[in-house]
Amino acid sequence: MTLQPAATTPAASGRERLLAAALRLFAAKGYAATSVRDILRAAGVTAPVLYHHFGSKEGLFLFLARDAKAKVEAARARALGAGGSAAARIVRLCRAHSAVRRQYADLAWVVEQILSGPPEAAPPFDFRAVALESLRLFEGLVEEGIASGEFRACPPRHAALALMGVVEIAARPHIFDPGGGRSDEQLEGMLTVLLSGLAAARADGSPFRAAADTGTT
Repeated sequence: MTLQPAATTPAASGRERLLAAALRLFAAKGYAATSVRDILRAAGVTAPVLYHHFGSKEGLFLFLARDAKAKVEAARARALGAGGSAAARIVRLCRAHSAVRRQYADLAWVVEQILSGPPEAAPPFDFRAVALESLRLFEGLVEEGIASGEFRACPPRHAALALMGVVEIAARPHIFDPGGGRSDEQLEGMLTVLLSGLAAARADGSPFRAAADTGTT
């Protein structure tokens, strides 16, 4: 788990300090175990500041969740908007998801805790819908690649789930890349292996490489 320090510089506004402190505490202690008093103390602000900007602890968390969702949606749009082959869009989509997941490592950890805990402990936000939309997009790209002859026939849902797994692994450097600095390399390697399996046979028998064969270096 990567903890992000609260913003404590004089230039940081009370709102910014609340967001940074809450995210750090939610990741360290869990949403349910973090009190409003904990957040106020860590942010160095008074209760009226929190109530003015967010209304409550739940409101603060929902702001973080909605902001992260918006970042994911924007990253998806950029990845898919550039066009290209199904494989090229898959590579860009995986890279985009991995980058956002790493940027929001603390929030992703909090979401995992909430999803594995009792429903009554979670704020009313449909985290699963975000993941299911990503799965739908990957599945659609695989279906498109099969229809065009770019990919060999396979169950699109299974391939999409495998792609989601690649993103999850690449987004957890603290587990799979403890030395740091190799997450991007690992992502490219996993995509090369997976997309090699999906790719239709080539006339020249050459192997598939994620970056070189999708023009996404």
